[in-house]
Amino acid sequence: MAGDFISTNIAVLLFNIYRYNHINNVQCVDSLSDYLLYYPVKLEQILVPLVMLGIYWITGYYNTVFLKSRLEELGSTIISVFIGGVIFFFVALIDDLTPDRYESYLSLLVLIGIMFGCVYTSRFIITTVATKQIRTGAWCKNTLVIGTTQKAVSMARRIADAQPWMGMKIVGFVNVQDYPADIAEIDGVPVISRKQFPEVCESLDVSSFVIVPHQNGFKATLELINRLLPYGRPVLMAPDLYSMLTAQKRISNIVGEPLVDMAHANIANSTKNIKRLMDIVLSVFALILLSPLMVVLAVLVRLDSPGPVIYSQERIGIHKMPFILYKFRSMRSDAESNGIPLLSSVSDSRVTRIGHFLRKYRLDELPQFWNVLKGDMSLVGPRPEREYYIEQITRHTPYYTLIQQVRPGLTSLGMVKYGYASNIDGMLERLRYDLLYLENVSIIMDLKIMIYTVKTVLTGKGI
Repeated sequence: MAGDFISTNIAVLLFNIYRYNHINNVQCVDSLSDYLLYYPVKLEQILVPLVMLGIYWITGYYNTVFLKSRLEELGSTIISVFIGGVIFFFVALIDDLTPDRYESYLSLLVLIGIMFGCVYTSRFIITTVATKQIRTGAWCKNTLVIGTTQKAVSMARRIADAQPWMGMKIVGFVNVQDYPADIAEIDGVPVISRKQFPEVCESLDVSSFVIVPHQNGFKATLELINRLLPYGRPVLMAPDLYSMLTAQKRISNIVGEPLVDMAHANIANSTKNIKRLMDIVLSVFALILLSPLMVVLAVLVRLDSPGPVIYSQERIGIHKMPFILYKFRSMRSDAESNGIPLLSSVSDSRVTRIGHFLRKYRLDELPQFWNVLKGDMSLVGPRPEREYYIEQITRHTPYYTLIQQVRPGLTSLGMVKYGYASNIDGMLERLRYDLLYLENVSIIMDLKIMIYTVKTVLTGKGI
């Protein structure tokens, strides 16, 4: 980011020098120094690099900083510089346009060319230095291999052979079944037990996990992945097993051992960033715009039945991380007095009078815009469930683990196509749509789901 900021500053300065000599239409300056100190030009020198940093972030350039692809870096630089150059041209240079279209187009090309040259030179130097550090082993990701079987050992050896291209250093094997217990090391790398696992992750600064198919089969492998998700690190595996779980996945490294990440969904970095930007902007807008309605609803909930206005409950989010979800209370405060979670139904006697109205129009979900703003949730994503129900779902369908690759959503494809689930079978049915969404995540898909949700709310088909 520092390299991009400095190089973009240099590019703007160089373009302003060209601009002074070729298209300057400011009459009150007599020299280049006066021109560069002219207030509008100074303002551009400050704002343009900041705006460009935002564009670089949106394109996803900063999401992955280790083992950057030169080709992807070149493409990302061309796209971001072109977008930024066009914006700068039509916003800041509109007054410089002359009747001669050739001069105007030439100015745009010069702007884009200078910016690309400066920015890509900086990025090329940084990436070249980083690549050299990785290939010499100075920089690497400490990696744990989950398992001590022959397949796990073979995988570790292939990764070690491909270290200059993968940047991964095997620092330990995890004895998943703690048998045989007398194995202390494999190929000079220590073997640790499951009990030591959390401590070793921190002490060795582990960056990723590599797993191989569990010897007890497909279901056991999924359960293993499920236990690794809360650590928030990439869970890598060979693509042959992944093809059994889902049809799509990008493989970015074709030089070393091809591995796919089970902990992160197949979503382009630019899509992730735009999606998060939409979450922040729209949730702030919704909280401000809907605040009068929420005040009215809060009063109605309070007058309708005794108990708190806001109902808070622990749900499980991305990478199995728990968070507190907020809703307007739509049930009696003693709805689960025996401590056993119970799903609601259309004729549930625990739902209050105002609660029926809130659920019908899904107004009880409005406080969750705060969860979206905080980053616990997204506007669109699989609905978050309680740990109690997740355990039951995974017993029936172990691949439920896959939907925890993304933030849960305020609304989802499952909610608009299926709706609320009143039992485990309903949750499993809704899961089909959430998995379908996971393989088709895009900004267009999110917009369609949000529009459909608005229609559902306005027509009162929330139940």
